[in-house]
Amino acid sequence: MELSVEELVSRARLHDADAFAELIQRFEGVALAVAYAQTRNAADAGDIVQEAFLRAWQRLDSLDDPSRFAHWISRMVRNLSIDLRRRRKALPLDESFDPPDSMPQTTSLERDEQKKQVERAINGLDDLSRECVTLRYYENMSSKQIADLLGITPAAVDMRLSRARNQLKDRLQKFVGEV
Repeated sequence: MELSVEELVSRARLHDADAFAELIQRFEGVALAVAYAQTRNAADAGDIVQEAFLRAWQRLDSLDDPSRFAHWISRMVRNLSIDLRRRRKALPLDESFDPPDSMPQTTSLERDEQKKQVERAINGLDDLSRECVTLRYYENMSSKQIADLLGITPAAVDMRLSRARNQLKDRLQKFVGEV
């Protein structure tokens, strides 16, 4: 039987490493998506997620509502990402970005160019919209799940996604016409 998040947090507060490992397993993918949406660099995202979970382990007693663990860890990841960006001012784009394989089959060179164009378009979105897009299309989360994670309403998530799709369509329209 799978334990609830609240039960896992309660056990982890009692220094149950297995319970905390289960929390990491459940929320690592989401945390990585949030970190990557903020940093646009896979290595930095991994480092940030590791730091966030370490801090979470050390500060579990400060979590008022164990049912909000996902929101809490996501906020921690977002803040660490923002801190990193502030320290670096401008981050280079991560060339290892790999959009879903739903693109039509093309030559390797064309596919690489498509990936770069999609990456540039996504990176051109504002931070919150980029997080919503990443969580929806790469983590397959619902608007409600994204809203809970980011601390906004599902309607705000839907609005962000709609605007982001329109922006991506506009940015990629020229590229699609060339191909």
